[in-house]
Amino acid sequence: MMSHEVGLLVGVTMLFVPCVAEAQETPPRQAGTAEAAVTDQSGTQDAAETEIVVTGIRSTLENAARIKRDSAQVVDSIVAEDIGKLPDTNVAETLQRIPGVQVARNTRGEGNQYTIRGFGVQQILTTVNGRQLFSVTNRAATLLDFSSDILNGLDVYKTATADQLEGGLGGIVNLRTARPLDFNGPRVAGSVSGIYSDMHTSITPRLSGIASNRWTTAIGEFGLLVGGQWEQVNSGGHQTNANIYSNRQDLYDYDGDGVFPGDSGDIISAPTQIRSRYEQGERIRASFYASAQWRPNPDLTFYMDGFYTFSGGFSNTQSLTVRTAAADGASAAGPFEFKDGSNVPGVATYRNASVQSVTGASENPYRNYHFAVGGKYDAGSLMLSGEFTYTESAGPFRQRDLTLQARAPGATIDLTKNKADASLAGLDATNPAAYSYIGLFDLVQDSLGKEPAFRADLTYSFDDSPLRSVQAGIRYSDHKAIQNTISRSYNASNSGLIRPLAGVSQLTDDNLFHGRDSSLNQWLAIDRDYVKNRGLTRALVGVPLVDLAFDPYSFYDYTEKVYAGYVQANFDFELGLPIDGNLGLRAVKTEGTQQVFQRSPAGPEAVTGDSSYTNYLPSVNLRAKFTPNFFLRLAFSKGINRPQYNQLSPALILNPITGGGPATGSGNNPDLQPVQADQYDVSLEYYFGRANYIALAGFRKDITGFVQTFAESETYNGIEYLVTRPRNSPGVGKTQGIEVSYQHFFDFLPGLLNGLGFRGYYTYLDSAIPVLGNSQLLPATGLSKHSYSLTGIYEKGPLSMNASYNWRSEYISQRTSGDPAQRPVNVAPLKSLDFALSYAVNENVSFRLDVVNLLYTAQEQYYGDPLRPNLFNQLDQTVQAGVSFRL
Repeated sequence: MMSHEVGLLVGVTMLFVPCVAEAQETPPRQAGTAEAAVTDQSGTQDAAETEIVVTGIRSTLENAARIKRDSAQVVDSIVAEDIGKLPDTNVAETLQRIPGVQVARNTRGEGNQYTIRGFGVQQILTTVNGRQLFSVTNRAATLLDFSSDILNGLDVYKTATADQLEGGLGGIVNLRTARPLDFNGPRVAGSVSGIYSDMHTSITPRLSGIASNRWTTAIGEFGLLVGGQWEQVNSGGHQTNANIYSNRQDLYDYDGDGVFPGDSGDIISAPTQIRSRYEQGERIRASFYASAQWRPNPDLTFYMDGFYTFSGGFSNTQSLTVRTAAADGASAAGPFEFKDGSNVPGVATYRNASVQSVTGASENPYRNYHFAVGGKYDAGSLMLSGEFTYTESAGPFRQRDLTLQARAPGATIDLTKNKADASLAGLDATNPAAYSYIGLFDLVQDSLGKEPAFRADLTYSFDDSPLRSVQAGIRYSDHKAIQNTISRSYNASNSGLIRPLAGVSQLTDDNLFHGRDSSLNQWLAIDRDYVKNRGLTRALVGVPLVDLAFDPYSFYDYTEKVYAGYVQANFDFELGLPIDGNLGLRAVKTEGTQQVFQRSPAGPEAVTGDSSYTNYLPSVNLRAKFTPNFFLRLAFSKGINRPQYNQLSPALILNPITGGGPATGSGNNPDLQPVQADQYDVSLEYYFGRANYIALAGFRKDITGFVQTFAESETYNGIEYLVTRPRNSPGVGKTQGIEVSYQHFFDFLPGLLNGLGFRGYYTYLDSAIPVLGNSQLLPATGLSKHSYSLTGIYEKGPLSMNASYNWRSEYISQRTSGDPAQRPVNVAPLKSLDFALSYAVNENVSFRLDVVNLLYTAQEQYYGDPLRPNLFNQLDQTVQAGVSFRL
């Protein structure tokens, strides 16, 4: 599992140590109770008790260890300066530093998908200061577009308590923001940096800042905080794809018996197409946060928070696809060569292959609004709090693909390396005369999600009692998800292609994979900037410039009302050992109404479907202290994960009996129930020193009600139909695993070496879930059995640096890939090495340098095994340099 890159990790960390002049170590600022930011999700903290740590990765790791140690749950945290010191541009990438979290990257190399203990983003609850976040019509939030600069910290809760929101089987990711009364006085801080993208070959700006102050008046204390972040994110990627291997017996006399074509012994497994692609992304990402507090007396605090994020821009692709599905077999001059004695051709020459040049553009400018107003009354033994929140997420999605077609007399496909390579004979891929238009694909989609919510909570504390406190609360939310879609395709037979290629085409870049192991680097394509413009693109094929009416059959309007209440007891007593923890029950009733249109002889027919279900979710968290710093945690809880909104449509299509076969139907399912899990956790933790600990955790989740799409018999108007729709499957699955985490600063080392530190984790995950068509349980998708993260740290005087190496083993990306042999798409082991360095000129100004993807890692995928490569994606490398300040 270890490799030479780990040595590079240590080497990068140690490289600078001899160069550091012995310096007066900057005294750390006064650190406050960082765990208060976790246990008090309202964020109102006494200023005399709390001061946010703003310098020193060591201080922030101390706070993260304190949060973990003092929490009533199993939790791992990263606090503000920790995020600022890591080379992460978004929250999704920051999460990979936490045990049990595995991150996947998009084609441009950005961290965008993640799992916690084997559960993906749709099964993870995301909150900000304890309030639910979501993205348009998805239950999950898109953390790719949340900058780490605007956060005070984040916490990953791996066990549940009754007072927390339900819905996350994998856990809860809570984003924390600061409030003005967190600070003792005025605070101004900011940063300016530039980010260089190797794939995009551009430098873009990144700005962030925060300003806060508090005032004492005759009517109490007031505080106001404003913060913001703006950046332009340019990224790129180079990919090749070999898509869907089909069994063909018309290409080559594989068995050499002279009988060809048509001999069953001549079956070979050949790709249906090879695609080379350049991808570029240009996105503006902005965030704004404001918070106001009024504390009329020490017992009473009111607050108002506003949070706004915007992400908008373009993603452009230019691809050349060699379609071999209908091509002829090899000639005598170009025989097939096979891989490792298999029937998979390593090198193969095809005749008369179709070639398509596709230029695509997509835009997804979406906005998130989040507003909260609330208050807390703390009279010692009695604490009351209430809060109203409103969240809205809206965003159109637009996609356009313009396609040109040519034909190659000869095409040679090389699969002998870890990526597919194509070369053409008899076709100059850069010649405009070789191409004709195929047409345009045009997609327009508008989505909206919004949710007002209210909660009220009560805590009553007892003095000198094993029962320390009792909590109770209620919550109501009214969520709405609306989506409209229209897509249309135009080709040479149904549209008037009115312009020649001159003036609208361009040659692509000519450096695919920087010229390494790629025969086809440049081709003719529609100009990127042309496809960005919807009007120009539509005019090119002679279609209306305005959007058509939305497709009623793609519309849905879903309303979900949730009523929740909980009671929780917090205890602390002696039973041979000191024992503390909590025991609670959360009751949740969910009512849903889905409005859609379904087909009928008279046209679109409005259909409404209703659903209602109630869940009771007990939880217990227990900690036994062998010593004040060595203890055992045990936890149990029941959890749920609700179906996705678009799965709940009542629309149904019934097909009449044809050809003597059964009547069939298809649709979604308004009667879907939540996936449910019984969750068991154990954690053994030992803390030593101020920032050091070692922890061993184990967990198991028994899961029922997996949502899978399959057919069952249903009767309508006396006729039996075989209806395919998503259903709760009867099988029981499980995920289980072990997490080991270790953090240590080596203060005992002499001289310069006592600035060294280390942080690392290892996670083992095992899963077995029911999959349609298989009698045996299979591993879950998106889950690596092994993963680890190693971070070397050096901090002394004004110098601070860390190098982080992350690795995850092979995992299944897709179970159903279109492959005729039902081979899944596997992702090869993935590694990354990132580096961050900062130097404090003085107490107020520091410089920073971050490098992401030092190893220039590529992502590789294949069908079932490496014999059949699918995707080779060269991930981007970025370098960020800048200055930060505080006053």
